[in-house]
Amino acid sequence: MMNATTFRLSLVLVMLGSLFLAPRHGAAAEEDAIKQRMLERVAQIDEMKAAGLVGENNKGFLEQRGQLTPEQTALLKAENADRRELYGILARRLGLTAAVVGESRAESLRKKSAPGVWLQAPDGSWYRK
Repeated sequence: MMNATTFRLSLVLVMLGSLFLAPRHGAAAEEDAIKQRMLERVAQIDEMKAAGLVGENNKGFLEQRGQLTPEQTALLKAENADRRELYGILARRLGLTAAVVGESRAESLRKKSAPGVWLQAPDGSWYRK
């Protein structure tokens, strides 16, 4: 039979355990939300890339290459903010820095980008694929 002290200790341990689990669940939910926002922007960003208005830099972020409307500027800023946050989440998970994650993503984007998209090489030079 459980005495009052053992019961309280068990209750505290359960409560502490739930506190440690909550951030992981919250972080996973935030990661999903970021990915969803990014998916919702893909078509608009692809249009901007195809028009030569933005390109993919060598750090894994979009960079302005032409004249943008205020709406396009807001889209670029929102995308880069989400990428920055996502790279941080992935870096913590993998034991890397966000910069390394971003540079790896940039390399992947250089390989997968459509012809005509502005890309920045690792040495900083820009070219169209």
